[in-house]
Amino acid sequence: MADDLSTRYQRAASAWRTHRETCAACRSGQHCPTGAPLYQRLAGLQDAYLRRLRSR
Repeated sequence: MADDLSTRYQRAASAWRTHRETCAACRSGQHCPTGAPLYQRLAGLQDAYLRRLRSR
């Protein structure tokens, strides 16, 4: 069974990449109203995932 945190992190990364491909504002680093929460979720899950890896 896949690690739930890892799965959520990978899905958030995929959602962010998919959005970023079609959003000029997000590609330039100025997140749009739709992209900002996607990016924040990815960043939060990435932090949690890396903390878990470091604690092992």
